[in-house]
Amino acid sequence: MATDIIAQLADGTELSFPEGTPDSVINATVQKYTLSKTSRSDTEKFGRGLSSIARGAAVPVTGAIAGGALAGPPGALAGALALPAAELLTKGLNTLLPDRYDISSPTAQVEKGLTKLGFPQPETRTERMLQVGGSALGGVGSQVGALGQLAKTATTPVGRGIAQTLSQQPARQVAAAFPAGATSQYVTEESGSPLAGAAAGILTSIPFAMGAKGILQAPTVKELKGQAGQQYKFAEEAGAIFKSNAYNKFSTGLESNLRKEGLDKTLHPRVFAALERIKDTKGNVSLENMEILRRISQAAGSSIDASERRLASMLVDDLDNFVETAGPTTLTKGSSEAVSALTNARDLWKRAKKTEIIDELVASSELRAEANYTQSGIENALRRKLVNLADNPKKLRAFSKEEQELIKSTAKGGSIQNALRLFGKLAPTGAISAGISGGAGFALGGPYGAVGLPLIGGAARKGAELLGLRNVEQLRNRLALGYEPIPQVSTRGLIGSREAIAPIINPITGLLTEGQQ
Repeated sequence: MATDIIAQLADGTELSFPEGTPDSVINATVQKYTLSKTSRSDTEKFGRGLSSIARGAAVPVTGAIAGGALAGPPGALAGALALPAAELLTKGLNTLLPDRYDISSPTAQVEKGLTKLGFPQPETRTERMLQVGGSALGGVGSQVGALGQLAKTATTPVGRGIAQTLSQQPARQVAAAFPAGATSQYVTEESGSPLAGAAAGILTSIPFAMGAKGILQAPTVKELKGQAGQQYKFAEEAGAIFKSNAYNKFSTGLESNLRKEGLDKTLHPRVFAALERIKDTKGNVSLENMEILRRISQAAGSSIDASERRLASMLVDDLDNFVETAGPTTLTKGSSEAVSALTNARDLWKRAKKTEIIDELVASSELRAEANYTQSGIENALRRKLVNLADNPKKLRAFSKEEQELIKSTAKGGSIQNALRLFGKLAPTGAISAGISGGAGFALGGPYGAVGLPLIGGAARKGAELLGLRNVEQLRNRLALGYEPIPQVSTRGLIGSREAIAPIINPITGLLTEGQQ
């Protein structure tokens, strides 16, 4: 089999010649190529560098824009990853198929297309590094942007949680992309090993993650109320009118169900009055009217009588079920989107009110702990506040059963936290406690024990404080998000992982390396 002659130049460029090419032809070609490069002005080199970056970024950015226009944030994310996905699929099929059925590389075809569009083909190692860096920058920027939007608009809690995790610290992710991609290309060419290039990309990205922590983007009370207001406004503008026949059938069935549950005008005056208001509403009923009836029913739930509160809760649940299951056969005007917006608005408002209760507890605890100037004072005050909340049936009714249990467990503390709190009593917080702790330590282990036991007590006390504050933060985030948060990864792990899979999601690196061989 004929073997091509490879001429490697000082800048890393490799020129390929067919076997048997005379040395004079090779030398003349190398000299011509070298002269063409040295004759370029600095301005031209700078322009080619920018074009190389643009060439790399063009595909993921264009894919994200096109995908976003078609399907919003999910489409943008899919568009940014379309070429890498196609390249992976092609390589997988080529591994399985006989050689005669090999499928050409999608990335190679795109590279040819970019050249035809006017993007100069990279000729030097520096230009190839710039192209790969640009591709990494365009890909990461497009993905982080789409994930940030998806974190707000995903329809499922799990989807929102994953998007929030992957879109954290966007500035650091984007800043790390270009240098990590360029370094990976350089090391890959220099060593001939894509694995070494990937490792170099990871090492390059580490400084960009130092000092950063994974941040859960739980919304503030103000943000939740603002989102609820937008949903209420949309529902009002879209409008929805329920057919009179469907509404009358519902109200009749509602009265029958409540009477079966023991509704009595004398025993349950508030629920009875709310039911009468529902029955007196005639004709086609608007979504706005349904919301008013719901608030009236909710007000009946403030009764001091437990049986009346139970009936009021059933009344509200039945109203919600009627509204939320509305369809074309139930509505005369408007659409199910208006109903969905109203449901979302209610959920957002509930989350805001629940989160506000915890935020107020935290603010009050911080004020009470100011005299101590320690986290211990805040943690102890928070624990007492949560115990008071858990012991207050009226306030606790605002939370679901699951949330009530979470509040109680946070107030009690976990087994590890309580064990640390117990050992923390050995911490020297004053002259008396220092004497007791040091004396007990001396009795157990002599001079080393006299020093070690107070230190162990102090460390345990600090650990209990941090666990208590973390548990309160997790409770607050759970209420604000409306679901159990997905564990957050560190920024270092996130950026490092992205660079580790860069050869997979950025196939240009491998392509450019192969093109020089």
